[in-house]
Parts: sequence; structure tokens; C-alpha cells
Amino acid sequence: MSIEAIRAATADVRDQLTGAHHGVVTARAQLAVAARMLADLSRNHSSSLIPPEHLRADEQLAGCLELIAGSLACIDRFVAGL
Repeated sequence: MSIEAIRAATADVRDQLTGAHHGVVTARAQLAVAARMLADLSRNHSSSLIPPEHLRADEQLAGCLELIAGSLACIDRFVAGL
């Protein structure tokens, strides 16, 4: 495999990771919108309408962002060493 082919393959992977990063950021934003809406609706109820899984989902997405950022940094270091 040539250096050019490796660069092209890593560029494709980087593009996919960048797309995944964007998707996770979007998902977290939508979760925040949902939480605000549920918090507003909760004011009319005796207990919160925000499920406990909501916080766990946001925490997992935050972890995904860290993993994606680490992967992108690793790819950048790899390509710089070519």
C-alpha cells in the first residue's frame, strides 16, 4: 500500500469521525432541548418528568465526544508521521 493510499484511507476515516462528532454534538443539543421542555412540563407535576436515563445518555454522549476527539488526534499524529 502506498503512502498516498494510506493518506486517502486515513482522510476517509477522519471525515467519518468528523461526521460522527457532528452527529453526537447535535444529539446532545437535542437532548438539552428535550430536557428544557420536560423541565417546563414538570412544573405542573408533583415529580420530574425527566427520566434518569436522560442524564446517563448525555454522559455517554460526552464520553463519545472524548473518544472521537482522541481518535482524531491519533489520526492527525499518524498522518503527520508519514
